[in-house]
Amino acid sequence: MILKDTKKLELSYIPQKILCRDEEIKRLKIFVEGGKAVISGGVGTGKTMLARYIGGDAYINCFMNKTEHRVLEEILRQLNPKFNPAGLPTQKLWSKVEGGKRIILDEIDGMNIDELKHFAYTLSRQYEVGKKIDYIAITRNHFILKQLINDDAIWSTFAGNSIVELKPYTWEQIKEILESRAKEGISAKAYDDEIISLIADIALHSPGHMRTAIDLLRNSALIAESRGFEKINPDDVREANREEWISDLESMEKKELLVFMATAFSCKNKAYANTDEIKDVLKIKEEEYGIKLSENDFERIFQLLVQQDFIYEGKKGYTILNYPIKTLIEEIHERIKR
Repeated sequence: MILKDTKKLELSYIPQKILCRDEEIKRLKIFVEGGKAVISGGVGTGKTMLARYIGGDAYINCFMNKTEHRVLEEILRQLNPKFNPAGLPTQKLWSKVEGGKRIILDEIDGMNIDELKHFAYTLSRQYEVGKKIDYIAITRNHFILKQLINDDAIWSTFAGNSIVELKPYTWEQIKEILESRAKEGISAKAYDDEIISLIADIALHSPGHMRTAIDLLRNSALIAESRGFEKINPDDVREANREEWISDLESMEKKELLVFMATAFSCKNKAYANTDEIKDVLKIKEEEYGIKLSENDFERIFQLLVQQDFIYEGKKGYTILNYPIKTLIEEIHERIKR
C-alpha cells in the first residue's frame, strides 16, 4: 500500500502548519486585524491556502461570480443559508450583509472590470454606514489589480499598503513542502529523496509550481499503486508528467538520437545521471549501432538537447522529466534503425 491518506495530497487540503511562509503569515495576520488584506502572487504560490489558513466566514471565487450582484448573492448564501437573495437589487443585498464578518475574495481580478471598481469602493466604505466587513482579496498581481480599479482614492481605501506578496517557491522550499505532504499522505517506504527531488525539479519549471508538485506526487503514487508496486519509481513520476512530444524525434539526426538514448539508458532505473555515466553508456551504444561520435559531437549535441528541454539539468544531475524511459528507448531505437 503506497497511499495512506489521499486527502493530504489534495490541493484543497490546508495543513496544520504552513511551511516556508512564516513572514508572510505574520504580515497577513497584522493586516487582517486591521480589517483588510490583499494577497498577491503567481499560480501555485499558495495564495488561497494562506487565506483559508487565516480563515473567513465566506469564500467567494470572483472569477466564477463576475458581477457585484453575483458576489453578494454568494456571500449571503454562505453567511445565511436560509436567506434567499434572489430578485433583490444590489443595494439591498449590501444592506443584508452582516457586519463583523470576514470575506475571502479569491481571484478578485476576475470580476468584470466595470463591476470591480464599484464593488471595491462599496466594500471598503461599509464603515461609513456603521458596518465593518473584513476582507482578504486574492490576486495574481496587485499592480494589475490597481490598474484595473484605476482610481487612486478607491485603491487607497480598498488596499492601501495592506499587501502580502508571495514570491515563487525555491527548489528547496518545494522539496520541503513535498516531503511534508509525502510524510502525511504516503507510506514512508514508498518514496525516497530522489523521487521528491525529481518532482521538485519538474515543479520548479512549471507554471503551476506547488499545484503541479502536489498533483505529481499524488498521481505518481496512484500510478505506482495501479502497477502493483510498493514504491514510487522515477518512471512513475515521468508517466504522471508525460507530454506527447515523441514526434519531435523525427527531426533528430542519428547522432542526436544516440546521445538522447544514452541519457535515457543512464536514467533507466534511477532519477538522475551525470555526464560520465552518460558517456560510458554512449560508448556501448556507439558499438551497438555502428555510429561514432567525437568528444566535440557529444558536447555540442548534449548541450543542444539540454537547451531544447529534452534533457533536463536538475539539482542532482541530468534526467528525463516528461516521458517514460522504457517507451522512450524503444522509440529512439526504432528511429535509429530506419
